Amino acid sequence: METNLKAAPAWILPDDPGVPSIAALGNAGSRRRADPPSLAKRTTPAVATREYRIPNLARACHVLRLFAASDEYLSSSAVARQLKMPRTTVLRILHTLAAERLLQRHGFDFTASPELRTGLRSMADTAVRAAAAPVLKELSQVSGETAYLALPAGDKVVVVETCDSARAPCGGSGTRTPMDLHCSACGKVFLAFGPRASLDGVLGSAPLPARTEHTLTTTEALAAECRRIVGQGYAMDDQEYEEGVRSLAAPVWASGGVLAAAIGVSASAATFAQQRASDIGVLVVQAAKKLAAALPERTK
Repeated sequence: METNLKAAPAWILPDDPGVPSIAALGNAGSRRRADPPSLAKRTTPAVATREYRIPNLARACHVLRLFAASDEYLSSSAVARQLKMPRTTVLRILHTLAAERLLQRHGFDFTASPELRTGLRSMADTAVRAAAAPVLKELSQVSGETAYLALPAGDKVVVVETCDSARAPCGGSGTRTPMDLHCSACGKVFLAFGPRASLDGVLGSAPLPARTEHTLTTTEALAAECRRIVGQGYAMDDQEYEEGVRSLAAPVWASGGVLAAAIGVSASAATFAQQRASDIGVLVVQAAKKLAAALPERTK
């Protein structure tokens, strides 16, 4: 049987500098008050984080983040495989989290509670947005177009950050506007690279609403498009969401294979010609990798 128990480090509790010892107080009548403690005594010595790190608690945090980013039920084997942890360790963590009602159990599978998913995703989204600012600026400069960051929002996708190009702001890059998954580049990223259930749900609602004459509305066309996106590593919206606007996006992966966001560029079809798609695609994929590497450890 696997065990992760380790000998606990010796804990040494320092004297509280704000409370003088009995010896220091001496005769109560001989002094009115204790001498003020020195600044040096009040300073807490710096301690390396590793000394206080609890390995299994850290593993449990990784498990929670994985479930917070997924709407699917996952087995202990699936979690162990994605996080590269021993299955017996994962199994104990899952049952403990379920007992504490942070996870919901269905047979041998588990999923996050709604409260957990909302709270952890909010924390992760804030970290992703903070890390994205310099990457978006660089992407806008090298591409000459408006760069944006998009996050999932239920059955939609929302552009939460943009960096407008020096040329001109793009009409399709407004923030906080929920966009359909099937006709936006960032939405297609979440369909093609996200949970299979999301794609099946969209395909099951075909025919899909057409925002423009270029919008893909059939099951066959969208399924083929998602296969192409996975093969090339990025998605393109060729005036499918808004006439006269082209957009391209790539997935941003956090550790554990979690799809954290989509990053891309959007521009007028007059300046973003189809012939530039492959070159822009390379820049966007590079930006996605750079953002993934810049994500703080707690997001990964």
